[in-house]
Amino acid sequence: MAVHYFDPNGVDSLRDNGYRDTAMALAEIIDNSIQANATKIEILLLEKLSKTGKRESLVNEIVIADNGSGMDKATLETSLRFGGGTRHGAKKGLGKFGMGLPNSSASQCPRFEVYSWKNLSAVNYNYFDFKEIKENQSEFLPEVQETEIPKHISDILKPQFPHGTIVRWVNCDRLVMRRSNKLVPHIVWPIGRIFRYFINEQKIEIKIRVFQDNGHTLSEVFPLEKIIKAVDPLFLMTDTQLPGSFNDKATNDLWEGGEYLFPDPNGNKESKALFEKIGESVKLKFSVVKPEIKRSQGSANTESGLGKIYREFQGLSIVRENREIKLDDFGFITNVSDTRNRWWKVEINFEPSFDGYFGLDNTKQNVHAFKRIEDKDLIERTENDIQLDFICELSEFIESQIKEMMKNIEKMDAGTKGGTGLPGTTGGGTNPGTGTPDPDVSGPFPAGAVVVPLPEPGPEEEEDVPETSKEREELKKWLLLRYPEYSGDEMKLNLSVDWFFATDYNQVVVFLQLGAAEFYNYKPIGHRTIIEINTEHDFYFEFIKPLFVEGDINKIDPILLLFGAMVEAEKDLVSYQQYISRFRSLFAVKLNQFILDWKEKK
Repeated sequence: MAVHYFDPNGVDSLRDNGYRDTAMALAEIIDNSIQANATKIEILLLEKLSKTGKRESLVNEIVIADNGSGMDKATLETSLRFGGGTRHGAKKGLGKFGMGLPNSSASQCPRFEVYSWKNLSAVNYNYFDFKEIKENQSEFLPEVQETEIPKHISDILKPQFPHGTIVRWVNCDRLVMRRSNKLVPHIVWPIGRIFRYFINEQKIEIKIRVFQDNGHTLSEVFPLEKIIKAVDPLFLMTDTQLPGSFNDKATNDLWEGGEYLFPDPNGNKESKALFEKIGESVKLKFSVVKPEIKRSQGSANTESGLGKIYREFQGLSIVRENREIKLDDFGFITNVSDTRNRWWKVEINFEPSFDGYFGLDNTKQNVHAFKRIEDKDLIERTENDIQLDFICELSEFIESQIKEMMKNIEKMDAGTKGGTGLPGTTGGGTNPGTGTPDPDVSGPFPAGAVVVPLPEPGPEEEEDVPETSKEREELKKWLLLRYPEYSGDEMKLNLSVDWFFATDYNQVVVFLQLGAAEFYNYKPIGHRTIIEINTEHDFYFEFIKPLFVEGDINKIDPILLLFGAMVEAEKDLVSYQQYISRFRSLFAVKLNQFILDWKEKK
């Protein structure tokens, strides 16, 4: 039976559906697998040589296979419809909107196929092809047929699952990254975080594998194969993706009991009254870094990089029925330069019945109604607005706990001044007069970093103002947190601080590794600013590194001016920091994608 679908002339607009990146799109498919009681999921990345003339392999196809219960013809027919599905308005489980499979798949590729079976003798098949719908002016999906699993997939997936589903993304054109060595870590960390409870409780195993297609055969890239472990932004789980020895132990403690119901049916008068209106509670969990871990990370431990991971996982984790929706500060971090914010963690875990209270969107990437409420008395509300009452009271409770955790962290800092430190290394610097990289001059940055001062004009009244002791201490503290090479060398640290405040420049640009998801970062110190540019981003590889190889630093000035201007603009928009940081992360990802597309079309 043909299924009525959509005006074919507007079908392309369905591809612009708001998925942030490939990991979030994959998460929707994994939701369906978990809903189908799967215990094993394999994500297969298939690479082909690019058509750019360069001999580089790019991911062209992604296959997601599971051993779930499989779909019969009627269910499969419905599952490919936008707004189809069988779980509309569900009060339990991960599904609800009927948008997951087609919406997420369309965001990554122009054609997706689904194979599903309850026994291997009858494999049901259907597909959605945007190009075909437009060319044929078709208003209907194809009918479900019985078929065989494509040979190149069945050859990989041996032994075959006796029942299950395969989703195949064909000719992927909107992946966040196209090279598998970049795409794998982009997938592994977020997926490990989103599904941490399912992974940690061994309810599901998610494996990622990579294959290269030479036109005749598929060969597996074994070093990139991974069984995805949990990533816990509360740092309470064991057997996680944390580096070194930290993956086998909790590095945080629950904060004063740590787990709360909100509203609490046994709490104070206001909490009881709110519970009576709602009839249910959400679960809150708070954690704080262990003092001994904090002391060891005073300079962000060179081997583990744990301090950096804490910084990347700053904020509150919103979890819906043990599946993470989003990690963000939601306005609760009002001073982004306060490093104490990285060491406290908050998790809110709610059931689907609270979707409306939090404003969950249909891509399961955001909760539009949840945020810090600065002053609930200034908010316009209607009488008996239970949702707003809930968000206001929840915000107030969370903020009170954060303040107490911050005080606790401050005590840890007070108790560790002049700590034992770690072995230092020799850092690279610059010639402060010319900006030319000079490895023999110490600057306040780690070994291997290239530093270029930028003459950003500062306010006239501040030009000759000497640094304060508070600014010197702030810079020292920040350097030790960011760059462990200086933790064991007080003399070098002081020389670096002297260098920074002696330079005539108000902006200093540093090129160093920041991780796959960042483009740039910055730290204001007085009227000066340190700007860090990520050497792991494709923009650096394509446009900045070649200039360093040439040895003509002057050619890089226009790029530095661009970064300097962006940072100064951000600093002027203090009240919008949560939106800017979100924009910056998305911008970094989109820029990578644009560069890859540009390279393919050169």
